[in-house]
Amino acid sequence: MTIDRRQVLLGGAGTIAASAFPFCQASAQAGGGKLESTLVIRSTGGVFEAALKKNFFDPFTKATGVKVVPVAASYGDMMAKATAMQTSGNVEWDIISPQYYELSKLSHLVEDLGDCAAMPNVASQGIPRACGGHGVLYLTGGQVLAFDPRAFKDRKPKTWADFWDVKTFPGSRALPNTGSPWANLIASLIADGVPADKLFPLDLDRAFAKFDAIKPHVSVWWKTGAQSQQVMRQGDAVMSLMWSGTAYATKKAGVPLDWSWTDAVADFGAWAILKNAPHPNAARAFIDFYMGNPENHAAFSREMGYSTSNKKGQALLTEEEKAELGAKPEIVEQIIIPDADWLEKNRAMALERWNRWLSA
Repeated sequence: MTIDRRQVLLGGAGTIAASAFPFCQASAQAGGGKLESTLVIRSTGGVFEAALKKNFFDPFTKATGVKVVPVAASYGDMMAKATAMQTSGNVEWDIISPQYYELSKLSHLVEDLGDCAAMPNVASQGIPRACGGHGVLYLTGGQVLAFDPRAFKDRKPKTWADFWDVKTFPGSRALPNTGSPWANLIASLIADGVPADKLFPLDLDRAFAKFDAIKPHVSVWWKTGAQSQQVMRQGDAVMSLMWSGTAYATKKAGVPLDWSWTDAVADFGAWAILKNAPHPNAARAFIDFYMGNPENHAAFSREMGYSTSNKKGQALLTEEEKAELGAKPEIVEQIIIPDADWLEKNRAMALERWNRWLSA
């Protein structure tokens, strides 16, 4: 699937095609049948899950009576467990949240939603290309270089080369170990001078050689967004690769934190329904429900630091808010989108090498 970053992230504001009441009615119809009483959705836990619960899960339950059960899992654990459930024939989850750019490579794992015609709010209220065939875009952000501004009085770090430069920017670092090392590998190659448009196929030898230089300075390999927040809150590191929304929420909670969007790696979350999901009607109804109610989208964005895929919700944000959320054209244009074809072919090999290097 070819993704137009500007179309996906900067879909213009449009009119809402349904009022609040028809919106709820359409959501029930989107299930394609009687709604089940329960819906199981993979989440990341912590404040992110709490914001989803307040703005989307609880309102969905109120509108439909369907109880939403969030299950926290890292990205790597999510993909591994979803695959294992399919292999065993015992699927316990309904909705997972893979990266949007990976959807076309997950046809073995998730339902084909086609043009999302069964979910009318996706077409009427979603930004352009919100329907990705095997899933629906629900938020946009990036994996950014976050730092404690108090540690750098004269010059602030901006690039991945700065992250690796421990002489000019001294202090401990933190990096993710979530079972999805692509942002780490991309950052290391960018730091080593590889142009963004020449990253793929990833030169793993070069990437790991660069990592050898920074490894002694990494104090924490965090596994969850909540842990990355704790690292910066406690001062365990002065710099970390973080999800932009997590960085935003950390700053909003009063922790001194800034971040750079330079060569950020795409964090485009999608809702996707697992094949053989136990509650498929409720899953479709929820995705359709999610795409409505722009006020909740704007509230979620302001709370969590992610732009969402509701076009009217985006329009409710100020220009200053869009800049902080990374939804400005000058930011969007330089977000790095990993090559899904390369990931599909090399995922297992690269992940095995990453784990081996990390444990050495």
